[in-house]
Amino acid sequence: MTLFVLLLVLLSASIHVLWNTLVKQSEDKPSFAALTTLTATLALLPVFIVSRVVHPGPLSSVAWGWAALSGLFEALYMVLLFGAYGRADLSVVYPFSRGVAPLVTLALGGRLLGDWVSPLQGAAVFAVVAGVASVGLSSRDPYRQALNRSGLLLSFATGCMSAGYHLVDRRAMTMAAAPNPLEYFFLVQFFMSALVTFWFGLCLRRGRELLSEWMTNRGRVLMVGVCIPAAYLLIVFALRYGNVTYVTAGRNIGIVLSTLVGLFVLKERVSRRRLAGSLLILAGVGGLMLTAP
Repeated sequence: MTLFVLLLVLLSASIHVLWNTLVKQSEDKPSFAALTTLTATLALLPVFIVSRVVHPGPLSSVAWGWAALSGLFEALYMVLLFGAYGRADLSVVYPFSRGVAPLVTLALGGRLLGDWVSPLQGAAVFAVVAGVASVGLSSRDPYRQALNRSGLLLSFATGCMSAGYHLVDRRAMTMAAAPNPLEYFFLVQFFMSALVTFWFGLCLRRGRELLSEWMTNRGRVLMVGVCIPAAYLLIVFALRYGNVTYVTAGRNIGIVLSTLVGLFVLKERVSRRRLAGSLLILAGVGGLMLTAP
């Protein structure tokens, strides 16, 4: 992984932790999700228009298809993520979902994209697996002292959806006539926003709640609406130049940040097992970085 790609991933991870923290602090999470995705699309619209006028890139029907598929994965990611935050702590959901994603890309990246990894990198992934297991076992219901299975299951599914859109976006960015990352990402955001809005606004019939959430919490909605596309746009650029497993794993640098935010900002109880698991995930990510060509 080059220094340029590493810097993109580091900056993206920091922004990602920021908006996840704001999501965890929101009261009406479904309405917040729908509003932030819609805001993100509107924020990207002028960028897309300017790009198409000034320096348009190729946008074939194939690129549109990959963007639609990525948007579907991202919509499922958002729905599952907000559901997980309603059932478990930030310091559990964030590391668990982020830790699962590189395992899936490692398993599929080589076969689907030719992004193979070495045995040393495979060993580093085992460290990530151990860390994810440690974080998962730290998720206990405070009243029944049982594993928070619903929170873990939603976090696991969230991580799988994250791996899905990483694989799709890596494929789109390595096409013979690869689209402009800015334009491609707008299309992804458009499809994702339409699906999320349909789900939360229409399927769940939350029109009144959406308006109420906007009136009382529009400052955070706008902030997250800008942070979401900013964080992942950096990753789209990184995927143009870096192996999908390295990029996906590198995003887990945010795990330690999320654990610290959970401890010091959200006042969550971070057990030794959870902290050790987060550090083990980080060690595995560091191993992937050091062994990358």
